[in-house]
Amino acid sequence: MVRGAGIIAAIVLTGCSGSGGRPAEEAPAPAQAVAGPFQPIDTAGLPRIRFAHGTTSGILDDSLAAGATRSYVVGAQQGQVMLAHAISWPVAERLHPPPEPVVRVFEAATGQELPSPRAEPEVWSARLARTGDYVVRVTAAAPTAYTLSVQIPRRVEMSQAEATAIFTGSAPSRAPIDFLIKVDAGRTLEVVVGGPPAVGLHVYGLDDGVQLARLADRQRLYAGRIETSQDYVVSVIAGSEGAAYDLRITLR
Repeated sequence: MVRGAGIIAAIVLTGCSGSGGRPAEEAPAPAQAVAGPFQPIDTAGLPRIRFAHGTTSGILDDSLAAGATRSYVVGAQQGQVMLAHAISWPVAERLHPPPEPVVRVFEAATGQELPSPRAEPEVWSARLARTGDYVVRVTAAAPTAYTLSVQIPRRVEMSQAEATAIFTGSAPSRAPIDFLIKVDAGRTLEVVVGGPPAVGLHVYGLDDGVQLARLADRQRLYAGRIETSQDYVVSVIAGSEGAAYDLRITLR
């Protein structure tokens, strides 16, 4: 059994350059930039997302008018897995949140857009091919208040035999808390999360984007036989700042 503590997220907005997250990990080939006539992106004046020492994510709250786009810059390393997620929140007079903002990611040095296998445009994820700055662009279809979370998930190492990893903590914000686990085809993955009613799960394949537990469903339990060998992202969706959670990941 493996035990771990909850992850604390932090952000610093600055004009300095730098890289965030943890050292690169051996992994499948990263996503390649989309071909085309691109130009380097001028990042001067853009808010920069930094990861405080020992953390795996940077978050900020922002808002956009309908049809508006805002850009942010983050430094990352070759081989790292990066996720960028814009979560919209309802205002008091609304019963439901507005449509989720769309997230796109570009290499600052080349201006090339990086593809993501995900079917949900509000969540971008890929393994990075180069060390350097990346520009995260958020576009809103309607007036939207949102939390932007840029994350490099914590790698969970599991043995070949049946094993369980348990993580407990308190969510520092409404942003997801992400873990990355390699699962081979034919094994059974079971994920259970506990906490207040708003706490839920998001589980999906990193390479193919296949949803095992959809973000919108806020499931608290996923159990199933894995069909494709790859890294899987397991996210705790806190729903509210300060929400306590406990996460159990089991491989059989």
